[in-house]
Amino acid sequence: MDLVQEYVRRYLVAQREAERSLADAIDKLQASGHRIIDGGLTGQTTWEYTDWHTGEVIASGDDGTRDDEVLAALDPDQVFIHIGDIARQWVEPDNPGIPHSLAGALEDWVDLLSTPDEDIARFVGWSVVDVEAAR
Repeated sequence: MDLVQEYVRRYLVAQREAERSLADAIDKLQASGHRIIDGGLTGQTTWEYTDWHTGEVIASGDDGTRDDEVLAALDPDQVFIHIGDIARQWVEPDNPGIPHSLAGALEDWVDLLSTPDEDIARFVGWSVVDVEAAR
């Protein structure tokens, strides 16, 4: 069980570091005048773009216009950057000797929104606050 617990700890640390690198990248982009957006297609013909930081709806539609055309018109200076286009610096956690298939299952368990932070904290011996910060 110690190897499994250690792997989950390493995975949580890798997630925390990836989130820090993403936050740093976002800060740099925003400082240089970019606006971070989220969104895209929400259905077969519907779309919506929001400000990633505030959640403000920038544009949405279901009138037959293409989302990329509207977005280009709203952003002629090309300052918008989609959150999905910002690279996270992900470093694969060291595997202390457990099978890769088990590592994948553990990662899925940690990533499930239905997995309570309390369960993970109890399993790895961390505080709930530390687990929340890593997820």
